Amino acid sequence: MQQANHSPSGWEFVATREAAASLIRATVELDPDEHVTRSELATAADVPMKRLYLEDTVSELVDLGVLEAVDSESEPVYTVNEGSEVLEAAARFEEMATERLVGD
Repeated sequence: MQQANHSPSGWEFVATREAAASLIRATVELDPDEHVTRSELATAADVPMKRLYLEDTVSELVDLGVLEAVDSESEPVYTVNEGSEVLEAAARFEEMATERLVGD
């Protein structure tokens, strides 16, 4: 049964995009002063470049405020949005979940 007024959710975003969880994890670990290309993001997240283009997850992370696009004369370049509440929540989730998993 489908909901008539279905709104997208953060969990749905992560679950339905193959690269989202890996990209968010990699973004949490990036140096906020570093500028990275899509290729470097793909490498950091261990995600094939083709997947990034097919899903356009990087652009969606910009829309969510996790990444910021940086003006560049060549290929697109991104940096971590240090003020991102979404990124802060992801980092906190990573920290808390890891503590609990290691503690078991």
